[in-house]
Amino acid sequence: MKIEEFEKIMQREDREEKQEDLEKIWDSKSEWFFKRTEKKQENFSDRLIFKMIKEKNLLNENSKVLDIGCGTGRHLLEFSKFTSYVIGTDISSKMLDYAKEKLKNVSEAKFIHGNWMENFTKEKEFDLVFASMTPAITTIEHIKRMCLISKKYCLMERFVYDKDPIREEIEEMLGRKLNKLPSNHKEYTYGVWNIVWNLGHFPEIYYDKYIYEVEKTVTDYMEQIVCTDEEKNKIIEFLKGKEKNGKIMSKEYIIKAIIHTMLLNVKIASYYNKRLMKNNKRKFKN
Repeated sequence: MKIEEFEKIMQREDREEKQEDLEKIWDSKSEWFFKRTEKKQENFSDRLIFKMIKEKNLLNENSKVLDIGCGTGRHLLEFSKFTSYVIGTDISSKMLDYAKEKLKNVSEAKFIHGNWMENFTKEKEFDLVFASMTPAITTIEHIKRMCLISKKYCLMERFVYDKDPIREEIEEMLGRKLNKLPSNHKEYTYGVWNIVWNLGHFPEIYYDKYIYEVEKTVTDYMEQIVCTDEEKNKIIEFLKGKEKNGKIMSKEYIIKAIIHTMLLNVKIASYYNKRLMKNNKRKFKN
């Protein structure tokens, strides 16, 4: 397959919003998104992405990190435990307001509002370039730029599976499958991995699996369901039967894919350093 075909695979057909539209959309969602993600903060530092950074020694106190589509800054806050040189960029100024508050005690933290492709062009500026669940990475050029501005590592994190028993019950009631959620768009990860590979790098993929309790409202569910007016009334009635004090409690089963790319120049340097160390040991023994 040509590399352009993998680009088509990772792109969702329903994503055609202009930049100014996206900014308005995410500004309007910022409070909801902050409250939703804050509920999931418990044990967040134990997630696989941060264990990988620690175990693989990807960061030290002098490392520079860029988080593309940083949102309210929860990943940035964890990165700041390794290094204070963290930069978050997002298209939503209101999202960045939450991030600034969250990292107000991190002395070197910086935040840049706008289109990251326009704001970050310098080659090998960062030790780690990171992107999690962001619509800001959708093309070959985006991935090329990530690799260009990083001198060592790129990390991308994406949902590939999200099972909600409540949605499954609704599907059973309607006798049909509901529209696919963005968090179940596993084709994206397949496309990204192959693009990175075709660019000449050697990406590795890891999976983070976990279960967590979720608290949603009828409105939360209805915002993510495409249905007819007749179906809508049935679904709302069903969901209200699940409500307790205005909330619906459920368990979600999640799998996230993490694509880890050590850039080729780093990989080659690492290989030759190991060879050199082995040769030096042999000379010493002789």
